[in-house]
Amino acid sequence: MRVERYLRASVLNDVVELEKRVWKRKGYREVNAPMLYFELAYLTNGLVLTAFDDGVYTPEERAVMAREDPWYEGDHPIGFLVCFADFDHNGSFWYGARMGVDQRYQDKNIGEVLVSHLYDSAKERHIPRIRWTYDPLQSRNGYIYLRRMGALVKEIGFNYYSAVFTNDQFNRGISTDRFVVEWDIGSARVTERMEEGKIPDFDESLMTPDNIVNEIGLDEEGLERHGEKWLFRLRKSPLFIEIPYAQDRLLHADRTKAQALRDKCRGLFMHYLARGYVVNDFILRKLPDGRRRAYYRLDQDVQSQTLNL
Repeated sequence: MRVERYLRASVLNDVVELEKRVWKRKGYREVNAPMLYFELAYLTNGLVLTAFDDGVYTPEERAVMAREDPWYEGDHPIGFLVCFADFDHNGSFWYGARMGVDQRYQDKNIGEVLVSHLYDSAKERHIPRIRWTYDPLQSRNGYIYLRRMGALVKEIGFNYYSAVFTNDQFNRGISTDRFVVEWDIGSARVTERMEEGKIPDFDESLMTPDNIVNEIGLDEEGLERHGEKWLFRLRKSPLFIEIPYAQDRLLHADRTKAQALRDKCRGLFMHYLARGYVVNDFILRKLPDGRRRAYYRLDQDVQSQTLNL
């Protein structure tokens, strides 16, 4: 696979076309990131990465794909990542605004390669940190961002995006609650994961019934639902908040049930983050019956413990 860290004018139309394909938009008027969006990011010291298929599929496989869809005949991008330059009271950073991968290329590590180039680009250009948002109930993203990349979460936004940006198949009719991720490029936590491949093992003894604040069960249809356990004002550290492992299945089956579960989890995150807890890990457990259960780990900083929030 080839990744370009510069923005070719000849690729601009292709990137917008790819965005349309990723989010299943019918026309260019419906895309959230028009051509000017990518140009501004690039021209104002942000970053635009574009990935191309150089060896992901064989020439024979590409020929079959092209017969089904002429888009695959040429050297079109298969993934993109865009960041804007920004600053706040802590200084400058990149804001990771958009990333997409062609659906024919998902589950082929395209996103991981783009993130690796993002990390290298930030170091080369002395960008100290990168911020972005994601749906906290997407367990796969939680694993990648927190456990594998070493990011942290200190904020959650309730219904973060307006309907203008959420009328796609993934977000329609569901509140857009989002974790705000902080990726500290120079920290030992991030460096160990990104450069040394060191992902610390999780000590199972740290998770007990006393510091798991909620539970996710299954209803009569086998769909995940929130259980009766739903604890506020615990002052232990660490704490663990359970989320649905397969939110996408629940969204597809019953969006009303999905929203009810989302409301419960959001309430817990908002409560504990406001009291100085930081989301710093993602834990996946596999039960003997094959069911998978997903948890976030939260630790409270020393100052917040002193204030007894």
